[in-house]
Amino acid sequence: MRRIVCPLAAAACAATVCLPAQAGEVFTGVGTTGFELGFAAKLGESTGIHVDGEFLNYKRTWDNDGVTYDAKVKFSSLGLYGNYFLTERFRLTAGVLIGSRKVTGTGVSSGGQITVNGTTYALQAGDSLGLDVKFPAASPYLGLGFGHADNGPGLGLYFDVGAVFGKPKVKLTPNGNLANTVNQSDVDAEQAKLQDKMNKLRAYPAIKLGLSIGF
Repeated sequence: MRRIVCPLAAAACAATVCLPAQAGEVFTGVGTTGFELGFAAKLGESTGIHVDGEFLNYKRTWDNDGVTYDAKVKFSSLGLYGNYFLTERFRLTAGVLIGSRKVTGTGVSSGGQITVNGTTYALQAGDSLGLDVKFPAASPYLGLGFGHADNGPGLGLYFDVGAVFGKPKVKLTPNGNLANTVNQSDVDAEQAKLQDKMNKLRAYPAIKLGLSIGF
């Protein structure tokens, strides 16, 4: 995969210098990586680039091994992509996302208690089990897409289906008095179970749909 991603990503970076000013399109859309706004252009008959900013911010709750987590998902990334057109409009796209992609939150108490690795602990005011999940600051992308073909002025449609690669790192931190009462072995075991679940996102699905305006 690196043999594909690296050359196309390098082309995307170089394109910010060598692009003709009159060519290209601006685009905006939404997807699993969030809201995006960017610029795309062809470099040759079958090659091109697109660059975008991608932003995602929402809250969700999920359960893991008896612990309920209230969490916020926040992505803020710059995407640099190289395109190789297999047909006039369908393309192979590779590149890299650079920036911050993380999940933060806390374990939710139930009746003033929290269960960590099967052991129940009492919580006092200010106690919490903090959750921190971080994806790599630079993550390669590989996928297939339609659009960004620089077909002249006017409205266009684009979509992408692919994956962003990068293993997330999970950290659980007891706060307040819980840090003194919880067994570290329970925290480590709980963290390992959550890490196993998050490892399924080492290939994070990226599905995008949007509109472009050529000029």
